[in-house]
Amino acid sequence: MTLIQGSKYSYIVVQAANIIAFISGTSVAWSSPVLAILEGDDLSRIPLNRQITGDESSWIGSLAAMGGVVGPFIHGYLMQRVGRRINLVVIVVPFLSAFLIAAFAETVYLYYVSRFLMGMGVGGAFCSVPVYVAEVAEDTNRGILQASTSTLIMIGILFSYCIGPYVSIMTFNLILSAICVIYIPVVWFAAVESPIYLILTNQEEQAFESLRYLRSKPDTTVRKELEAKKSHLEQFKPGTFIDIFETKGTIKALLFSVALTTFQQFSGINVVLYFTQDIFDATKSDLPPEVCSIIVGSAQLFVSIMALPFLDRAGRRIVLFIASTGALTAEILMGVYFYLQTNGNDVSDLGWLPVFSLVMFIAFYNFGMGPVPWASMGELLPSNIVAKASTLTTSFYWFTGFFLTKYFADLSDAIGMGGSFWLFAGLLVVCDLFVVFLMFETKGKSFAEIQAILNK
Repeated sequence: MTLIQGSKYSYIVVQAANIIAFISGTSVAWSSPVLAILEGDDLSRIPLNRQITGDESSWIGSLAAMGGVVGPFIHGYLMQRVGRRINLVVIVVPFLSAFLIAAFAETVYLYYVSRFLMGMGVGGAFCSVPVYVAEVAEDTNRGILQASTSTLIMIGILFSYCIGPYVSIMTFNLILSAICVIYIPVVWFAAVESPIYLILTNQEEQAFESLRYLRSKPDTTVRKELEAKKSHLEQFKPGTFIDIFETKGTIKALLFSVALTTFQQFSGINVVLYFTQDIFDATKSDLPPEVCSIIVGSAQLFVSIMALPFLDRAGRRIVLFIASTGALTAEILMGVYFYLQTNGNDVSDLGWLPVFSLVMFIAFYNFGMGPVPWASMGELLPSNIVAKASTLTTSFYWFTGFFLTKYFADLSDAIGMGGSFWLFAGLLVVCDLFVVFLMFETKGKSFAEIQAILNK
């Protein structure tokens, strides 16, 4: 089996849309280098002319998650009202506004606004991009295309880790603003409207043209796929939020989506990404925290690239089980290090362990914990309710993320940094049990086949 399956045009369209995933990645990791500057001793690098307090730092770190609660409602609505393609263009607006505000901010409150706007963009992207990718992909390449979104997020995270610590806050944010500006014409001219959306809005001829471009196959083959999609969609009436709870299949699809994305959040990933440099500061490692962050970001990118073919080859269940088990093992090791350190043990010979553990955690997370929940959401939710159900799923994801990032410091003070990582590991044990006993495989299945399984 070759890595590239299906038409090259579906890859081009998805990668154009994935630029917003890259921008989301830069936003997810934005606070790591910026907070290190704002909390640092070099006042010449701090636009506020003072160090920020611990409480201000926690708000800057966590407000992005609160913005992530709001963003999906806006972009879930736009997906349904104006289409997937226009929505993909509009998503960049909160990002661009946030970066420009942060570039010229001279009060901590403007950083709060900036982070909230970044969160709106990230929440909108997490809600919209998986749906768009699932709707333009073929059954044979859906997994690799969905995994590529995670890879672009990792590239964005690494970009922030590599650039953020070494330039001023203004320069960093102006660079990110320029990327947002470049994205707009690229996605407008390279992306096409989802054929699913066009069918749902009774634009059958436009749906045929979109599908013909995406597939690059003879018209008869394209027409056959179009009719199959129409036949499947005719089973569903236009959905409302209430319709999500009307059938067993849609309820199960929503519960599966919420469960998988919640396990992802409770792995501790966003705590690690928001506070990477702070965590490495706490380890007292000989390596500079910004270098450790780059090592972690590089591991993320490497593994996400290596994992690309596995969703379509091995399947979602086995990949997620391996990833969750590996991630919880890494968190147990990290917990051991912090437990020994907190209890006064000499950990000078274990300076390698926190870096190794975090790289291991990131590696396994990006092998499956990152791509599978969002890929599954795009596959499980039926097209008539996908915009609304993905809104609920993504908003709940960021709602839990807000509390984790806002109160992580309080949690680590109460039970120790080691206890915090052990708690995350315990929750991943529950994830493993969920995968083994409740999750079913969607690899290579059409949307109709997936819905038939859900409605059994």
